[in-house]
Amino acid sequence: MRDVCAAEFASHLKQYMQWFFALNDSAPAFRQYADMAKVAVHTALGHTALEPHCIYDGEENDFTAWLERRNVRVIRCQTSLLDDIAALGERRKNPDLLRATRGVFLRLELPALQKRFGFDDRVLYTDCDVIFRREVADCLAPLHPRYFAVAVESDTARLDDVNTGAMWMHLPALRERDEEFRSYIRAQMDDLPAVSWDQGAYRAFFRRADGMPLWDLLPPELNWKPYWNEYAGARIIHFHGPKPFQRNHIDSHWPELKFLTGGRYAELCELWQQLLDEAM
Repeated sequence: MRDVCAAEFASHLKQYMQWFFALNDSAPAFRQYADMAKVAVHTALGHTALEPHCIYDGEENDFTAWLERRNVRVIRCQTSLLDDIAALGERRKNPDLLRATRGVFLRLELPALQKRFGFDDRVLYTDCDVIFRREVADCLAPLHPRYFAVAVESDTARLDDVNTGAMWMHLPALRERDEEFRSYIRAQMDDLPAVSWDQGAYRAFFRRADGMPLWDLLPPELNWKPYWNEYAGARIIHFHGPKPFQRNHIDSHWPELKFLTGGRYAELCELWQQLLDEAM
């Protein structure tokens, strides 16, 4: 059941605010990311006026059945950059690269998908690894960025260092730059894995000639990190860095992520597990 505040707010909207996330079933950690997506959907339906949509590259399975039972629209889609990712894998002599990363550019398909399916001009996109704690539509609806709005990444004092894990997107304006943006990505493909793939591309491409960013800033409460400590005011918690399924193996498998396990990371991993149990 949606909470009362979400329902009351939604009653003033033409329709629920559209929210998108993306996943591909060939990724090595697909099952773990599918579980994170379940928590994201479960909390969005429980606490917000968001209407979930999954951009999905893969086959039907128990995950897509779970989504469909909750009336989540599953949009089957492949990235138009598939051949470019495959070519990168060949250059790097990594035959598994395409299988593992074919989903990293699915967000780029949203401007074209809007034209095809008639989605709203302004939509929310998030990564799968989020928890919705409170309503977000009331914060987002008044915002009218030219292209998109995003929040800071790790350091709240560094306003130039942004994270695209929660992105309020203006699709018609992005569609106007779509061909140019894709050409940029193709030209920079070899460098993008080191800068978090499409995040690095958005951060580098959407700038003025003088280097100033063309994006707007979201409040940090809309992309709150577990290692920032107190989260009472957070609306979207984003497991940037170590995911809940990595918690027990940080030292042995992901020591490079240990510096991001402070604050309330452990507590929020426990909360996430409770929410997953509810979602199942």
